[in-house]
Amino acid sequence: MKYRFCKFDDSCYEKVRQFLIGLPEESCTYINWNWARWEWMYFHPDFDNSLSEKIGLWSCGEEMVGTAIYDHYLGEAFFAVKKGFEELKKEIIDYMIEDFSDENGLGIAVNDTDNETVDLILSCGFFACEQTENVLELLLDDMDFDTNTADNIQLHSIDIKEDLYKHHRLLWKGFDHDGEPPTDEKTLEKQRRMLSAPHLNSQLHIVAENEDSEYAAYCGLWYDDKTDYVYVEPVCTTPDYRNKGLAKAVLKEALKRAYDMGAKKAYVISELEFYKSIGFRQHSHYTFYWHK
Repeated sequence: MKYRFCKFDDSCYEKVRQFLIGLPEESCTYINWNWARWEWMYFHPDFDNSLSEKIGLWSCGEEMVGTAIYDHYLGEAFFAVKKGFEELKKEIIDYMIEDFSDENGLGIAVNDTDNETVDLILSCGFFACEQTENVLELLLDDMDFDTNTADNIQLHSIDIKEDLYKHHRLLWKGFDHDGEPPTDEKTLEKQRRMLSAPHLNSQLHIVAENEDSEYAAYCGLWYDDKTDYVYVEPVCTTPDYRNKGLAKAVLKEALKRAYDMGAKKAYVISELEFYKSIGFRQHSHYTFYWHK
């Protein structure tokens, strides 16, 4: 087949998202890099968008059939091809080695059951390492959505326009950064960008707020009604409020809302017992392969 290659620009964002939505979920091959992870990453404060033109897109006629995407910055990457266009994989892998490697080389996560791709990247000089990604799945029909929180804690969705600093502080503390969060305009602008993701539904981004109007825990879910799943990213609790059930409370509240919207299952990239205690079960496992 004859393929057309082009480099990414901002006008291609939605095209990539729709391509990822269309990948067959049941194959497990690409569920670790679904449309929601793309959106979360692309609007994340740490995403190096100065490199975004390196993202590669392959088309057959007017149809997008393949993509290569770096993960936040160079050194790790993801690629996918539409079913029936597997012959493109070698070309895409060669492109990633050339354009996405950093001083340490290039890492790609491959599903452990995808023997064809494993054999291909090994033939391209990659080798398996200890780094992995694990995907857990929760069937929402089986979910107990009941939550219990202290009387001084309120659960509610974030206000994207009004809650910028409180959300920023929650993430800073929740992911164990030292001291108080920076409040310079450049930092806050990055936070605005994160909350401006075009398909972020604030009703699925739940916080636990204390009596002093401070955020103590947070869960973000990503959902598109063209799919039947939600993607969990992120969940965190500030140090003073850990081990009080708040992470479970915000996650359950967000999942209940997603279920009411039509979602049937949830995915999270994690191995934590926290998720398993709620009902998440093993779905798929990915091993990183490196090229140096």
